[in-house]
Amino acid sequence: MASNNDKKQVVGSRVSSRTDLHEFDARLTALFLIFMLLILVLIVKLWQLQIRDGEKNYNLAHYSIVVNSSIEPERGLIYDIQGRIIAENLPAYDVYLTELFARQDRDNENAVQERFELLSSILSLSDEEQERLSARIEYYNVHNFRVRRNITRDQLAMLETRRLELTGMYVKTSQIRHYPYDRLTSHLIGYMSQLNAEEYEELEALNYRSDDTIGRTGVERSYEALLRGAPGLDRFIQNSRHSIQDDQMARDLLGEYRHIEPIPGKNLVLTVDMELQEIVDEVASHTISGGIVVMDPRDGAVLAMYSRPGFNPNAWTGGRLSSLELRDAQTNPFHPMIDKAVNAYFPGSTYKLITAFAALEEGLITPMETINCEGSIEYGGNVFRCWNRSGHGLVNLREALAGSCDVYFYELGIQLGMQRLADYAHIFGFGERSGIGINWESPGLVPTREWHEEHSVGGFQYGFTVNTSVGQGDTRISPLQLAIAYSALANGGDLLYPRLIDHIENAEGETLFQYPRRVRSRLPFSDANTEAIEAGFVSVLNDDDGTAHESGLSYIIAAGKTGTAQVRKIETVRFENNEIYFRDRDHAWFVAYAPVDDPVIVVSVFLEHGGQGSHAAAPVAMDIMDRYFREILGWDSEIDAAIANRNTESLAELWSTHNPELELDNFGSNLAP
Repeated sequence: MASNNDKKQVVGSRVSSRTDLHEFDARLTALFLIFMLLILVLIVKLWQLQIRDGEKNYNLAHYSIVVNSSIEPERGLIYDIQGRIIAENLPAYDVYLTELFARQDRDNENAVQERFELLSSILSLSDEEQERLSARIEYYNVHNFRVRRNITRDQLAMLETRRLELTGMYVKTSQIRHYPYDRLTSHLIGYMSQLNAEEYEELEALNYRSDDTIGRTGVERSYEALLRGAPGLDRFIQNSRHSIQDDQMARDLLGEYRHIEPIPGKNLVLTVDMELQEIVDEVASHTISGGIVVMDPRDGAVLAMYSRPGFNPNAWTGGRLSSLELRDAQTNPFHPMIDKAVNAYFPGSTYKLITAFAALEEGLITPMETINCEGSIEYGGNVFRCWNRSGHGLVNLREALAGSCDVYFYELGIQLGMQRLADYAHIFGFGERSGIGINWESPGLVPTREWHEEHSVGGFQYGFTVNTSVGQGDTRISPLQLAIAYSALANGGDLLYPRLIDHIENAEGETLFQYPRRVRSRLPFSDANTEAIEAGFVSVLNDDDGTAHESGLSYIIAAGKTGTAQVRKIETVRFENNEIYFRDRDHAWFVAYAPVDDPVIVVSVFLEHGGQGSHAAAPVAMDIMDRYFREILGWDSEIDAAIANRNTESLAELWSTHNPELELDNFGSNLAP
């Protein structure tokens, strides 16, 4: 018989089971309600998608591909200081492909090959271009692929005529850079070409496309970020058959983000005057190779910058470079792609500026102290000859500069030593880039004892100092660096940064930034020493024994220095340059500024293998200077009349009329006797 405790346990179990059942029913009911709520939400959502937004969603499903098309910005224009266009944009026609070009037709299994051959024939694709296109077709990778840029109008007409046979091909209008002055500005402005794969990988984040062009040299390269602008965006709706739908559908589906306007690039106004650039080209037309820089010594403005030989920037930019032009660029011994205005060469006697200042400032000599030149000196077991083998006799500083006596400067160089020569060269900015910022400007080379220990066979030798004192040996200077150095002498001691850009404009022509005159450093030389050296440079052009006397201008006093840099070892017997193989001839240099009292122009001329500076470079420089005064400043008739009348007063009046900030007597005091 069960005890009372057992009965109580049975009753408790029954009560507990009944409670669990009620809890289970409650949970089941809750789950059912949640399920029904989800069903209701799903029904509402289906109503929204299929009933309320059905038409819109049908279009999105049917036209499911959104195509983004970048809009090329208008590249900024480049002007000269007078507002003449140096670089502009012209319309161009580019050929693109879509996937349809690589898709076989159902009724013609050779359709792709036929399209390929027809397109190759019309565009005259090279073997390399055909291989590249064939590879893209094989991997079905031709969507928006540009086959050819800047096709001719004849090719455009043929493509339009055969359009139905070229499924998946379309022509897009773009812009191409054009240089109206062609070779005249080839180094200064540069050219453009398409990005390569590595460049695209680096620039993709900056919204460059794989088929974009970019500045390669010159101003185009250095100011790429300013000139390019920012691309815009067009968004299209494309259906499953890759057909672009009308603009209305794109506006309905994409709204305000359907089109974003590009931002045009900034315009650049250079300090260069293209009329003067043309004068430089005309004057130097008889030369084979060289570089010329014309500067305003007052503010460092580059008035002309010229390198010869040049190249055709329109061919390099337009994608129409002929095999002949490419071969010339690769094999021409005078390297037309190198900007010789910023490349460094042996400076010859133009470097005597450094030796003269160093000797005077260090107190090693006075302007009137003389040194005897007998045609050569012996030093360190070697004989160093003057260009005048019979010697100049006793010469002071002015006479040594006027006649370019090598022995005079050999003696000074020996006393100064290599390091002090280098220190004074650095004061003038030699051995460092000027900051003009184009065409991989060469810093040049100012050799020191340490440099020779590291780079010269056998280390430093004392004879190296002798060579350096007259701009030979391993010394290297560019025409631009020389112009800047002599500008510092001309303007009273300010070593300036060259100013190539005058100002930046927006697309509407409003000035955004004006480049100021910038002083790099101040020459720490005494006025007396500066005047003594300048007197020597004046004698170069105005004394009967000056090396450039025959090139002097009769109506104004100019100062200058000739330079003849030897490119081979000095022989015991000196030959005339016309008796030497061209590549062994001397480099010809000349640098000058005028008028001496208030200089407004500096001309630096380098002629590669041009011969003697006095006979080759000086006439070029002074002809440029003469035409600058007559044709650019417009003094032609006035100068001729003043020379004819020998009327000093009228010359002074003329000078002050064109330059009100100068004193009336400046021009008259510069009249050559």
